[in-house]
Amino acid sequence: MLLTRLSLIAMLRSNCRSIRRTASGLVMVLIAGAFSTHAAENTSESYDLDYLTLQIQSAEAEQARATLEQIITEIKTAQGRYAYALVAPLTLLGDAQMALKEPDLAADHYAHALHLSRSNLGLFAPSQVDIVYRQAALNTAAGDLLMARQREEYAFEVLQRHHGQASLNLLPAIKRLGEFYQSSYNFLGARVLFKQALAALEAQNGQTSEAAIPYLQGVAKTYLTERFPPYYSESQFDSRAQSGLRDLDLSGEYVAISNFPAGERALQAVVTIRQQSLDRALLDPEIDENESISLSQAVHAAMLDLADWHQMFGHIREARALYKHLFAEISVAQNALVAFDQPKLLYFPKPKDPRRPNDFRRLPAKGAVEVQFDVMPTGRIRKLETIASVPDGLMDFQVRRNLRDAVFRPAVNADGPRLSEDFSYRYEFEHYPEQGDAENASATNVSASDKDQTHEGT
Repeated sequence: MLLTRLSLIAMLRSNCRSIRRTASGLVMVLIAGAFSTHAAENTSESYDLDYLTLQIQSAEAEQARATLEQIITEIKTAQGRYAYALVAPLTLLGDAQMALKEPDLAADHYAHALHLSRSNLGLFAPSQVDIVYRQAALNTAAGDLLMARQREEYAFEVLQRHHGQASLNLLPAIKRLGEFYQSSYNFLGARVLFKQALAALEAQNGQTSEAAIPYLQGVAKTYLTERFPPYYSESQFDSRAQSGLRDLDLSGEYVAISNFPAGERALQAVVTIRQQSLDRALLDPEIDENESISLSQAVHAAMLDLADWHQMFGHIREARALYKHLFAEISVAQNALVAFDQPKLLYFPKPKDPRRPNDFRRLPAKGAVEVQFDVMPTGRIRKLETIASVPDGLMDFQVRRNLRDAVFRPAVNADGPRLSEDFSYRYEFEHYPEQGDAENASATNVSASDKDQTHEGT
């Protein structure tokens, strides 16, 4: 019995010593962690990263790269390879590599910075988004739109998870992803996002404020892309018009497809908002003249967008009335927003340029098709005539065919849109002549150059 009591006492004393050692260890870990965080903050504050950013933006990326590599080495030595203080200089080093036309190295540094950010702050920390956006821009510049889309969507999902779907803080991310979708011809995905932004503003009674203008304009632009695809195609649907966002419901937009009056109403709402802002400003006796001019120009720009919309969709009477009104307004205004003396091309489906051949020896050469035609008040053309084509006959048919679908903003005078005769248009492209043709063209150019030099010498 005595032995049992002694053994129990010994066990209790051993457990107490173990608990004290564990608690002491935890305290040391917490102190070390706090010291490490303080050291990281001191380290990041001890380097002037803002100056290095300016260096990169001022074509001094080579000097910035050398400094950043030294900073990264010092931080690794002081805090280790996984320190959070490495994130900012690694990201800037990627920026420097991009400025130096070294995208592969930039991609490595962005990936390293993203890994450290996620490891230190968590998988869904919003601070990583700036790095992800850089990766998306890199992929876009490289022509990898699929990877760029995945990066843009991942950044959006991180911010949406952090702010919430109906938060106004999410609006910049909606605008960015919507514009990316729009630029890659995913008009349905873009429209859903812009409508999400308008719904969030409406919930905060802000749908009639100037904050809603980018999203109203975005909605209208998606309908323009739907009706007037940027490339000549037998079908307006493209496999790229997809979205990888899990909670982006496109079903409602498939039901409302070709609902073009919705785009018109969006542009009318923009005009109303701009006009209300101008009216409120004019009631202010202390309004600055420059501000008044700026607000007036904003109203004119909104009305011009609406007039161009009517012109594109063939609403000639409405377009004519708006163009005539704008001409009268702008002719008496200072710092005119637009000139109406010449037609302006609003829509021209891009022709399919010659494909690059597999033979790498065939280098690209400049080609062009120059045409002349009349632009009617309706924005359509007549009397199309080819003036010049180099190489002869290579792109004539495609350019002439696509110009038949083109829409112009006509020249305007006090009476409204007018006919413009003998208007010239030049379409330039790249083609890949066979090696013999390229050498002959080069020899011809050299010969012509020699003749010019001889003529100048005499």
